[in-house]
Amino acid sequence: MVTALGKVRIGKVKSVSAELVNKYGTVFTTDFTANKKLVYQYSDIRSKHLNNRVAGYVTRLLVSQKKREEALAAEEAEMTSQEAAEKTVATEVTVADVTQEAPKEEPEEDAAEAEPAVDEETESEDADSEDAPKE
Repeated sequence: MVTALGKVRIGKVKSVSAELVNKYGTVFTTDFTANKKLVYQYSDIRSKHLNNRVAGYVTRLLVSQKKREEALAAEEAEMTSQEAAEKTVATEVTVADVTQEAPKEEPEEDAAEAEPAVDEETESEDADSEDAPKE
């Protein structure tokens, strides 16, 4: 298994690149050829070799920074979606608990509508008439 090692850069390249990014960070892009011209414009480096190495390191710094920001944004979006899902589940559980605890109330029927009222006197007369011999 081959492990990829990073490039070894001299301290001058790193320090000049960091200084340029701090001062003119919004000017530089993730494009190497554009950064070559910008490094030549904003620094006093006139050596083509050193200029290219600084531009390459500036480009590398900006690409790394962009990837970090994207990873943080994705992580925050994931956390937000997880929190929303947890709130939804908690709300569903709460709603389910409320509906189970409070049974639905059925409307009470009026006694007059449910069974016709029978007078006790009429009932007893009917019972007497049935028991009594017929003449």
